[in-house]
Amino acid sequence: MSSRADNRGSLENALSWTMGSLLLVVLLMLLGIAAWIGRESAIQFALSRLHHDAEAILSSMDMTQHKVVRSLPPIYTQPLSGHYYMVQFGDGKRLVSRSLWDQQLVTPDKPPAQPRYWLAPGPQGQHLLIWQANYEKEGQKFSIAIAEDVAPLLTAIWHFLWIGVAASLAAVLLILLLQRLAIRRSFTRLDTIRQDVRAVRQGLRTQISDDVPAEVRPLVQEFNQLLQAWKQHQERSRNAVGNLAHALKAPLNLIYRHGEKQGETVLTEQAQQMQQLIERELKRARITGRAAIGQHFCPEQDLHDLAETVKALHHRKPLQIDLDIDAPQCIALDQNDMLELAGNLLDNAAKWAQHRIRLQLKTNSELFLSLEDDGPG
Repeated sequence: MSSRADNRGSLENALSWTMGSLLLVVLLMLLGIAAWIGRESAIQFALSRLHHDAEAILSSMDMTQHKVVRSLPPIYTQPLSGHYYMVQFGDGKRLVSRSLWDQQLVTPDKPPAQPRYWLAPGPQGQHLLIWQANYEKEGQKFSIAIAEDVAPLLTAIWHFLWIGVAASLAAVLLILLLQRLAIRRSFTRLDTIRQDVRAVRQGLRTQISDDVPAEVRPLVQEFNQLLQAWKQHQERSRNAVGNLAHALKAPLNLIYRHGEKQGETVLTEQAQQMQQLIERELKRARITGRAAIGQHFCPEQDLHDLAETVKALHHRKPLQIDLDIDAPQCIALDQNDMLELAGNLLDNAAKWAQHRIRLQLKTNSELFLSLEDDGPG
């Protein structure tokens, strides 16, 4: 189901269908025009020959005998040769070529006023082009209809048309193949975007490179602005706790002193608890202050920096923090969350430890985190 949906939404498929359809329509139109031009050219060429043969028949006519007295090309004497003529006189008599044998040309009952031509069926399935015109010789009016079998010409044109259709289909398929290769080659430039997005998700980058095709650069820029806004929102949310703790620290000190002065035990205890909570949040903000929003946890570097921060927070003690790390360089866990977790554990251990703390972190199919100190337990 999902693969079908992906195919329906594929730009490559959409471009292939659109381009293929347009190319096929254009090529078929060009083939149709070429076939029409070829047909008309063949007919005009045949008509020029028919006109010349009609002139030869006219010059060979003996009007007293109503017959052709001079020889014509042998093709007009060969039976059913595909070349025929018929002379129709005003008195209704007809003179036909020997090639017609016992057949008749399909002509109108009344000769046309102007020369004209048409296509008509002929003997033995022939396809005749017939040209007819009126003449006058020695005071007598008559018409000459002369015909030629153009079936071979039309068959050749149709043969050419089918060859053109096959060649057009092959050309469309070749163009679509080349277009598909060009599209895929162009889309490979978008692989850098996918790699950058993966790097952002893994915390290795903070933004996507804008060295991309111009068509997708606005999308990349909008995405980078979204990332920046999200990170700023996360930082503001994280810093708000520390700022609030700083803001409440001075008023709580005044409440605590006032409670001591007035002998208000409950007020003093609650103020002290609130102050401890604030101190905890301030330490937490300092511990996680090195973390980058959305960045992955790199145990070796992050835990070393965290250990130095905890030692600085508890500088009154000569603390030694030993790290035993057996893990990849980076783990697909949020750096901020892991620093908060390990920082709280280290800070608690530093409160009770005398001199030494040992942190052990291992990864296989699961994450194992162990913390030991030399305090009272």
